[in-house]
Amino acid sequence: MKNHLLAIALLCLSLTGCSTLQMEERSTVAIFERSNPAVVCIQADDQPEDDFGTVASGTGFLWDKQGHIITTQHLIAGYKTLTVSLADKRTLEADVIGFNKEYDIAVLKLRSLENLPPPAVTGSSANLKVGQTVFSIGNAFDLGRSFTTGIISAVGRNFGDPQTGGISNLIQTDAAINPGSSGAPLIDSSGRVIGVNVAIYSLSGGSEGIGFAVPMDTVKSVLPRLLAGDTG
Repeated sequence: MKNHLLAIALLCLSLTGCSTLQMEERSTVAIFERSNPAVVCIQADDQPEDDFGTVASGTGFLWDKQGHIITTQHLIAGYKTLTVSLADKRTLEADVIGFNKEYDIAVLKLRSLENLPPPAVTGSSANLKVGQTVFSIGNAFDLGRSFTTGIISAVGRNFGDPQTGGISNLIQTDAAINPGSSGAPLIDSSGRVIGVNVAIYSLSGGSEGIGFAVPMDTVKSVLPRLLAGDTG
């Protein structure tokens, strides 16, 4: 009888440990499932293929019900129209509405608004803490959607030379951000977008745990001008 009770007790302890892990996993899965529909993969129709048979690609996310998409300026530079792939596999055309080179942010607008998923939920970047958990959904290497996680490594970072187009006051994260993830949302543990991924620091060309995102409060400050068609 004692052995039977001991076995039950050990089983309960084992299940409790698994339950804790499963709850954490369920929370992470829920963040992806809530955030993913608003994320889009972006390509330019007339880009030439590189030596590997691929074209430059990036990511963005739906800003509102009017079909506006936030992405990066360096991705759309030189193009007026791009192809956007939704989570449900639909492919739509989007036009460049406005962009800001200083912060590397651009706005596209979908030509079709039929059955669009809900826009991304955004938060404030005013009180971010080093060490808090973040997530990213990006079109890494044009392989399709990739969900990565990490922490905020630093805030207020500068990337590049301001005299030649560097960006200041960025969020630094060790969440994997690879080529193709430019424009991807940086998401907090509540599923709110707190930044837009714009760059990586890498000696190899891939993620080395040093990625940068424009804070959401910065994006919101320039967005009205971009929605109005500013291309400064």
